[in-house]
Amino acid sequence: MPDPRKDIDILETALDDNENSSRQLRRQKIDLRASKELHKRLAIIDEEIIRVFKSERGEPEILYDTAQHLLQAGGKHVRSLLTTLSCEAVGGSFNEALPFAVATEFVQTASLIHDDVIDDDAIRRGVESTHRKFGSRMAIIAGDLLIARAMKLVSDHASLELMNIVAAAGIQMCEGEASDILMYLITSNQFTTKSYFDVVRRKTVSFMRAAAKVGAMIGKASEEQSSILEIFGEQMGYAFQIKDDILDVVASENSVGKSVLSDLKGNKTNYVLVHALESSSEEEAKHSIELLKNGEIDFALDLIKRSDSIEHADSLAYEYAAKAKETIRNKGFLNEDLLCALADHACDRDF
Repeated sequence: MPDPRKDIDILETALDDNENSSRQLRRQKIDLRASKELHKRLAIIDEEIIRVFKSERGEPEILYDTAQHLLQAGGKHVRSLLTTLSCEAVGGSFNEALPFAVATEFVQTASLIHDDVIDDDAIRRGVESTHRKFGSRMAIIAGDLLIARAMKLVSDHASLELMNIVAAAGIQMCEGEASDILMYLITSNQFTTKSYFDVVRRKTVSFMRAAAKVGAMIGKASEEQSSILEIFGEQMGYAFQIKDDILDVVASENSVGKSVLSDLKGNKTNYVLVHALESSSEEEAKHSIELLKNGEIDFALDLIKRSDSIEHADSLAYEYAAKAKETIRNKGFLNEDLLCALADHACDRDF
């Protein structure tokens, strides 16, 4: 005689599977809507960046053409989105935060222009890098102009406290970039995870955290809400930078729209390389560093492949994105789905 308990178990399993499938489908629909909403906001930010920049053009024209070159090429605008979403998360409006999102993008673009001069990279955002097109001297001044325009934009719309937050993050970003440049001076046993995260914390994460804090303050967040969003920005910053490091090693110039392998060629910090060096023997690590200093990257690429450093870095990036999402889940934020979609975007990208 058939055991009815088995039939019940089978039915319950089928119902559970169906419920899980329905839950997964609902999650996919939410993710898709959130992704579409992010792209809609990106388009608005793109238009506003150009509108604001063109609203106060001066002389000589070549300076403004130089500064506008990368702005009109678009970009990921992760920091800008982080500012606007943090504001909306606590009840503020997108339009309230928009001037600060634009200012954030001016500063970010300036740092990219200066980075390309330092590294002599040829491509950025899918177009010829600014210094290659207009010359290094004009590119440096154009970057300075964008920083000045950002400060003016913030001062036109904000309190002294907000200006201090942006300025402090800018100082840390400069310190991190300088530390990154100095990486070529260190020995293999100093090229560590600790030194990597010290550079990234200042170079990338500080500005991500500030972007979230500024948005939260504009939206009149409580101290607790602001602190949570800052941590979200911090975790997302690590995820974003590690993914950038991966793309620098594995992507093509066409897919990412910028020069690749520039970290290895420029002896700059990169998590994929750091993991490979720490996973190798002291002799191999030392040999790799010496070759990199002479512009030879093949040995380092072989170390990366043998140590599964790409896979490890990818896993760590997703871990940081997951931490970011966990930080803001069920905390009463009004756009939790959009914040989570932004965290996912930090890792789920090929550019």
